[in-house]
Amino acid sequence: MTLFNRREDEPLTPRGEQERLHAVRVAAEQELTRLRTELTERVAAVERRERELADALAKTRRGSNQALPAGAESALSHAQVGLAAHAQELNKREADLVARERALVKLETDLARRAAGEAVDPEERLAQIEARLKALQEAEKAFARTQAELAARSDELAQREVELAERMAAGEGGGAGPGLSRVELAELEDRLERLERETRDDSIERSF
Repeated sequence: MTLFNRREDEPLTPRGEQERLHAVRVAAEQELTRLRTELTERVAAVERRERELADALAKTRRGSNQALPAGAESALSHAQVGLAAHAQELNKREADLVARERALVKLETDLARRAAGEAVDPEERLAQIEARLKALQEAEKAFARTQAELAARSDELAQREVELAERMAAGEGGGAGPGLSRVELAELEDRLERLERETRDDSIERSF
């Protein structure tokens, strides 16, 4: 089967595949537009018929004051059910086309990236990857060291807080003994917060 004037045995390059997918996507967009127009026109036509039928039923009621012929009132319901079923089918076809279009866009993007990558010298590309990997490894080591230091400081703070709580429970004063005063505790908390900010800033600067 020939697709967009391409022979089956013709080798397909990334550029050719990208152009083919672009043509398919354009065709899908045109079909989607046609379906939306068709749905709008059909909905308007059925709504017009519903209004005409409703007006006719109302005139019949006012003119005869009698029961309507059998099946007259069901005609409006039948038209409404038909409209709903057709609208549902068109919506399904539209959703299928949207999903297909998204898949084609993804394929087209992937092919564009592949085509762009082929223009780069392989050795140069490998050197770029190795340099990026090395920088990432150094950043991970620095982050691990900072995390360890932060954990140690946090443990120290927790221990000091326990000592302070025990000291306050025992009714000791704030200036003597091996415990930690409120001023010292506040200073330690400031140091911890400063370390956390430095860690966060360092992580942001090293992120890619």
